[in-house]
Amino acid sequence: MSKERKNMISTEELYQYMDGAAGFPEEIGTAKIRKEKSRNDVLYYRWDLSFTKDTDAKKCDNAGMDEVQIIFNLNQDIEWQVGEDPASPRFQKVIMKRGEVCIYRNDNIGTSMFYPSGRHYQFRSLQMKTSRFSELLHMLFPKGESDRIEKLVFARVMKTRITPEMFRILSEIDSADRYAEFKDVYLETKMIELTAQVLFGIVNGESGNVKKEVYIDPQDRLSVEHLREKIQLVPYDDYSAPNIAKSLAMSLSKLNRLFRMMYDTSLHAYVQEMRLEYAASLLCETRMNVSEAATRAGYNNMSYFSKSFRERFGMSPKEYRERKVLENDL
Repeated sequence: MSKERKNMISTEELYQYMDGAAGFPEEIGTAKIRKEKSRNDVLYYRWDLSFTKDTDAKKCDNAGMDEVQIIFNLNQDIEWQVGEDPASPRFQKVIMKRGEVCIYRNDNIGTSMFYPSGRHYQFRSLQMKTSRFSELLHMLFPKGESDRIEKLVFARVMKTRITPEMFRILSEIDSADRYAEFKDVYLETKMIELTAQVLFGIVNGESGNVKKEVYIDPQDRLSVEHLREKIQLVPYDDYSAPNIAKSLAMSLSKLNRLFRMMYDTSLHAYVQEMRLEYAASLLCETRMNVSEAATRAGYNNMSYFSKSFRERFGMSPKEYRERKVLENDL
């Protein structure tokens, strides 16, 4: 590291500004951190940081906790250190590149991350007790394979690429508020799915099949993320791809390419998926008939709606509603 380090901040200090807490010193930079928690105490963090001077963020230990941590680096290469003593077998320096995800065990090890000034850093991270991680590992993999992966992760920091599937799940977790009282169940399943994707990425990496890096300009990523969130919340709106591309100041081909890269599906398919889910919820939760639910969800062609609904749910809209009514009466 050739640059002189001028600022020091502890991770504990950063945590003080969780969930929109005001007061982060302007002379240091900006810090926006949000936390979510699953039913089984898996923590998910959104990190948006920038610093006015070169800064070391240090964590002296892990407060006695034994955890597995997964860090998704979305937009900037960054230098990271695990452990304090270079003579320790756990000591490791890591260059975490943009578009990479790292996984490691922190059984009370000190860590530090170096932030060059004048850049905007975006991370997402998962933290879970090591015992919970081991449970998931043995649930997802055969015994021999789970033991091998456990040894790899527990010994050193492992890295792989963030795949489109991972980006999709991260974005879905970021907009989990839309599930209201079912949010905690939704978060639990998505965090398990995300952990599984990372572990499969590690396995593929060990086999020499690491997927190509996915890097997207941060502003383009933000624009497409906002679009996807709007589709989830307001699926019945008009999502004409040419009009959307124009509003985002990008070509139609670029919009379609970015959406598929980030969410592993097309914009059109995603809109249809959200509309069908919304129509299904209307059929279950309201007194609307099939035509009303279809229209409210954004469908004008009833035959197309019925055909798409059957392909998605395996039954007609009417059969779906009758089954849900029967289930609710039991």
